[in-house]
Amino acid sequence: MLRRISRYGIGLTLFVNVLACSTDEQKVVGIWHTEFEAVANLKSAFDVELRHNLFSDSWSGRFEIPETMAEGTLSGVNLTDSTIFLDLGQGATFTGNLSKNKTEIGGLLNIPDHKPETLIFKKADRWTSQRPARIGKENRALLEWSYQVPPVNSDGWKVGAMNMQATNSQVLNDLFENILKGKYHGLDALLVAQNGKLLLDEYFYLGKREKIHSIQSCTKSVTSLLIGIAKDDGLIQNLDVPLTAFFPAHKKASKEKVPQPTLYNALTMSAGLDWHEDIPYTDPKNDAVLMNQSKDMYGYVLARNLDQKEKPGKRFKYNSGLSILLGGILSNVTGKPADKYAEQSLFKGLGIKDFFWTSMNDQVHTGGGLFLKPRDMLKIGQLILDSGKWNEKQIVSTSWIAESTAFVLPINESSSEWGYGYQWWRGVFRVKDKVLPVIYAAGYGGQVLYIVPDLNLSILTLHHNASDVSGSHSLTLKNIEESIIPAFI
Repeated sequence: MLRRISRYGIGLTLFVNVLACSTDEQKVVGIWHTEFEAVANLKSAFDVELRHNLFSDSWSGRFEIPETMAEGTLSGVNLTDSTIFLDLGQGATFTGNLSKNKTEIGGLLNIPDHKPETLIFKKADRWTSQRPARIGKENRALLEWSYQVPPVNSDGWKVGAMNMQATNSQVLNDLFENILKGKYHGLDALLVAQNGKLLLDEYFYLGKREKIHSIQSCTKSVTSLLIGIAKDDGLIQNLDVPLTAFFPAHKKASKEKVPQPTLYNALTMSAGLDWHEDIPYTDPKNDAVLMNQSKDMYGYVLARNLDQKEKPGKRFKYNSGLSILLGGILSNVTGKPADKYAEQSLFKGLGIKDFFWTSMNDQVHTGGGLFLKPRDMLKIGQLILDSGKWNEKQIVSTSWIAESTAFVLPINESSSEWGYGYQWWRGVFRVKDKVLPVIYAAGYGGQVLYIVPDLNLSILTLHHNASDVSGSHSLTLKNIEESIIPAFI
């Protein structure tokens, strides 16, 4: 009996002590929000959730920077008195102090190769990414949608009005009703152009008309256009040149391979390298992640061995490293970084002035680092539909558009309808007994540009769904096939 009472007393004392010491700590537990310029000209939310384990007296947490598709578990959290230290991983840290009333955390964000930035976090009741699709007056969610003709601005788009009384338009009404109810959580922008006119220009969640947005691996398709312009300019004579010929400064990093992968193999992702990107990007063995973390992306890719089972040109194998090498090739043949060459050629021709292109150790990330305004990204679709022209001006040769978007290799042995060209995907939509070929650019987190030549139609979806690997709440290709295409046939 005495033993039981003793145990009870110790347990009660521990419980009382936990309650007594947790009052201030409970004020720290929860979601904290701030904003900062994650990339140039892009103000992004930065949310941190802090958790306290009462029994081990330890802290943990996670973070989200949704506009840059960055999220993850904090590598370390230390709270001593009013000082807090957060390890965001890959060398990024935040060191700050709690205000006396525990309502703010002010301090310095340190990111490698960036100037320290002063931030002030404030308590929030939810993640920024969990806000309603649209917010109206009194901060209430908007649940009703009505069609609005896209506004005319100075970006060069002609606009048109849809006939929303048509029978086919009901699928769009149903779609937008579901979007506002949160079914496609994280959808930032949905744009549609047909016959050269912008017909739909809709924004939700974190998307805005004049705000640049990450396009992730859609960047690869833009890079393909730059290779085409360089070839049109005579800076690239043919596509059968070995990759190593473009990287004389990386001879030590590259391994002699027989046969040698070529520029053509890089464009079609058929270089036959021993490369592992078909595993989650959270896996430390993912070659794309290891490449991004390396000090020399070109050197990392060039040093990969050939896959013993593959010969260059025989099989498609997704490899973002090859897309990175395309940026190095552009730099070699033009004498300019890929972003500068894009600015002076493709972007100038399309009237694109506001963009950001990530670089790592002075190597432009041509595999997924581009940020564009939604309406500017949709111009890429119109450029393909108009055989390299924008507003009657030839930007890329007709021959390169046809060659680069053609079906070159199937993406797997079981499918003859789904394939890959020069950094462009190929597939089909099946709608109303019609089989409609589609060319598309696709990026992590729900960034997709669909081009349907038979309907003279282009569709753009932009999301901030980094964790939605399965597409459970993103607007997927199947949703486009069922809820958008029928309204434009």
